[in-house]
Order: sequence, then C-alpha cells, then structure tokens
Amino acid sequence: MDRRIKATQKDKNGNIVAFGNPGESWSPRSKEDVLRDIKGMRRSYYVQEVPQKKYIRITPGNALQTTLDKGHKNNLDNLPSL
Repeated sequence: MDRRIKATQKDKNGNIVAFGNPGESWSPRSKEDVLRDIKGMRRSYYVQEVPQKKYIRITPGNALQTTLDKGHKNNLDNLPSL
C-alpha cells in the first residue's frame, strides 16, 4: 500500500525525523519506521505536489530521498512542517 507524504517533522538541526499526512491514522511516522517499512517491502511512500508521484527511496547510508523534478516541489526538504 502506498502512503502519500505531505509534511515532515525536523529536529533543531533541520534533519527530517518523521513523515506525515495530516488526517491519516498512520501519521506521523518516524524516519526509522519508514526505513523499516520500505526495507521490509511492507509499504511504499511518495510525495505528489505536482502531477507525477515521486517515490521515496533509501540511498546508501540509509538516507531517504525522492528523485528530483524540475520544480523541486517533490523534494522532501521543501514539504511543510507537521
């Protein structure tokens, strides 16, 4: 099941520590839980601020990121705060 990310929660250093979609029962979800969900193929997460979905992937080093688009609206760092 896909989960749409509409916002993030950051720590005092600006690092994303949780993901969410206000109004959804699973939201907020910690970064660690999202990593486990993706690695275990239990859930996929995506951002959709423009017509095309951008799925969140795990990079080497266990960072989470989306693929960039021309408008950068789907970048996790550009999402509003939870």
